[in-house]
Amino acid sequence: MIRIRPASDSDVPTLPEIERSSGELFRQSPGLEWIADDSVQSEQQHRALIADGVAFVAELPSYGIGAFLNGQVMTDALHIWQMAVHRDQQRRGIGRKLIEAAQRFAADHGSTALTLTTFRDVPWNEPYYQRLGFVTLGEDDLDSRLKAVLDAEARAGLPRARRCAMRKPLEVA
Repeated sequence: MIRIRPASDSDVPTLPEIERSSGELFRQSPGLEWIADDSVQSEQQHRALIADGVAFVAELPSYGIGAFLNGQVMTDALHIWQMAVHRDQQRRGIGRKLIEAAQRFAADHGSTALTLTTFRDVPWNEPYYQRLGFVTLGEDDLDSRLKAVLDAEARAGLPRARRCAMRKPLEVA
């Protein structure tokens, strides 16, 4: 049974390795292989999101922490900064459970949507989030916050033409 719970400082040392492991899938994506060797969120970034943002982990029996999701409540949405599932635990519905936990948190805290940025042409990115109810935003639909996120990602080396922003409207509790 997968247990989704808020992340704690004691979880932090395992989270960068989960993200590294998750990134191994990019070795199968032409032109994006370098991401598997790129930097991941630091322990300091994880601690900051646990303290001032939103952070969940997936705890698995006989395994321990196998995945995480972190984000930040913005004025218009809960923005998901990162979701990563260890490669040994992928394709088991863990990501879906993390998104569901983020949805509940967001709705309970008055957010009307989830947002994220991701790759358009990577099967476990845009198509996956579309199956979870996210809608891809066109360039004309981007607000200044999401444009700024995409621009920052481009400056960091992510190919802007392959990136998109997505939004999932929520029913507020």
